[in-house]
Amino acid sequence: MSVFATDGEQRSTLALTRALGRAGIPVTVGSALADGLARRSRFCKGDVRYPSPSAQGNAFQASVLKEMQNGQYRVLIPMADITLILVAQMRDALERFVRVPIATEEQINQVQDKRQVLFAAQKIGIGVPATFMLHANEDLNAVAGRLRYPVILKPRLSWLQRSSEWVSGQVQYAHDPEDLKKKYLQSHSLIPNPLVQERIDGEGRGVFLLVWNGALKAAFCHRRLREKPPWGGVSVYRESIPFDSEIVDKSYQLLQTFGWQGPAMVEFKADKHDGQLKLMEVNGRFWGSLQLALDAGMNFPLLYYRLAIGEGLPSQFDYKVGVRSRWLLGDLDQLLIRWTHPNGENGSTRYQASRLRAFLDFMKFYEPNLYYEVLRFEDPAPGWYECKAYVQALLRRSDSRKEKSCAH
Repeated sequence: MSVFATDGEQRSTLALTRALGRAGIPVTVGSALADGLARRSRFCKGDVRYPSPSAQGNAFQASVLKEMQNGQYRVLIPMADITLILVAQMRDALERFVRVPIATEEQINQVQDKRQVLFAAQKIGIGVPATFMLHANEDLNAVAGRLRYPVILKPRLSWLQRSSEWVSGQVQYAHDPEDLKKKYLQSHSLIPNPLVQERIDGEGRGVFLLVWNGALKAAFCHRRLREKPPWGGVSVYRESIPFDSEIVDKSYQLLQTFGWQGPAMVEFKADKHDGQLKLMEVNGRFWGSLQLALDAGMNFPLLYYRLAIGEGLPSQFDYKVGVRSRWLLGDLDQLLIRWTHPNGENGSTRYQASRLRAFLDFMKFYEPNLYYEVLRFEDPAPGWYECKAYVQALLRRSDSRKEKSCAH
């Protein structure tokens, strides 16, 4: 009996496939693409291609249900926001054939809604950035005129389902009232009611948690050392830090307010101005930096699988501190962005280090307790595949720029 994991193109799916495969649990990887990171792993025992979850949601659901009806899988694990919702929508039908250890559709929608998460966090005493949410009787022009710039404009939801298709928003910076009004209206037309927040400067920190039947079964703390883009985004270089019982307890309380079940990451920033941790968001699924926890000795996927099949396990909070994980090609991207945007996003960020210092930091390919996230000697194929795909993408962008230049 094996596991079926969706989103084989994700780094988190690769980490899960390796973790379960090493434990002797066969993993079949599903993806809308013909190829992907997890599919290339030697621990991947099978692969299935299904219709695009974002463009053909109904067809994806029908394909997954048909695959589960074969009865060859013990546990189904959706790995991304969209697949998580789509699987939750048909959970009753699926559970006749396979265990689906996830929260309900309502709980997932609540956790993915940044507005609801902020309200819940404030009620239990978690610090949050100063946030503006436009109400029906408020005038955008008046509010825009009293804010301190730059501000961050965030879509309330990362993804919004419209019929069987999904649309995504993006985080933007606004530097003056006119800039905010323009971007707010654009964002609102795509995903209604975006949030406007003060920008928090400081180190990013995250808490990984696994909640099962209301109990906290595992927790892990880390900090972000570099991100892509450099002014805030996906972590590309990170480190395990000592267990912080206070912030773990607060994060657990936050998830409990939604009745959460399964893995989640609660993300914070340490505000340089007042030293307080401020909540950024909650990801109600396995996170991109899952491999860091594995390298530090906390096997979240295996714990999750064992709980899903009904094993009773004690809570686990021990892991190695000071372990670092590096997504090399993501780190290369952040360096390139750092060099081509020396003053940050539209001039809004001044870096602490020079471009030369950033280059020298990137060139530190060996450090004690450093692990590479994708590149692994014992499982090299995903790393070679990612490098090849990266070079091909660079060549396509170069060809596109040449075509535009010739057209002009």
